[in-house]
Amino acid sequence: MIPIENIIFDELHALLRITDRLWELMLAEIQENGLFNDLTRSVILGEMQRLKVSFHFWEDEKSHVWKYTSLMGDDKKTVLQFFNLKLLFKPSRAELIRKLWDGFYELYCALRNKNTDPAQLKQQSLEWLSLFLTPSQGNPSRPKIYVRGLYMPNQITPYMHALVYHGWELLEKHKRWGFKAFSCSAVEKKNHNQVSTFFRKTLKNGGDLLKRKSAIQEIIEYENRSLYFNYNVLSKSPKVKRIRIK
Repeated sequence: MIPIENIIFDELHALLRITDRLWELMLAEIQENGLFNDLTRSVILGEMQRLKVSFHFWEDEKSHVWKYTSLMGDDKKTVLQFFNLKLLFKPSRAELIRKLWDGFYELYCALRNKNTDPAQLKQQSLEWLSLFLTPSQGNPSRPKIYVRGLYMPNQITPYMHALVYHGWELLEKHKRWGFKAFSCSAVEKKNHNQVSTFFRKTLKNGGDLLKRKSAIQEIIEYENRSLYFNYNVLSKSPKVKRIRIK
């Protein structure tokens, strides 16, 4: 087991997973209000087109549940920063949700900056959590004086907990390198490359039974060949002569 003091969460996945959560909660609120219809989906798609983000809705044939595209990292940043929530909510509600989204993005940027003061990050994180847990005010049966809050404690995710309660102390402990030094993006890229190699460069554990190689062995051999040709100067092979037969 890795000692707990040597474990640090990945800032990239904190961005991806918390952004996913904020987006899901926003859509869930629209559904709760009974407004998740063709018009609303059309508005969301139009805004995504404005932001140049590839996004689609589709209805599952079996469950009849509406599903949507899983956004990539850069697209999530774009949506988090620039999506116009006023197209979907009343101005006051849109401003409250926008404040929460902007607050999270500021936390993410502060976390990646090794010059950030850990004490300031701690205070900023706790304020953001307090905003996330903004309680409702008034009685729902009296809508004129009722002000809806944001979210409940059971809607907090592990990454939110890690960001708020451990981000500042990990930044303080590893201030010499900063959080970016511990990003798992390189590991994710390696996984992506190996998955691509599995489908494009191997027999997927198949082939001739007597000459069969495991897909893992084929991937390793392919990577070894690539490394050899990348780091060694090889003599150019003679040009192939083409003979035309009439």
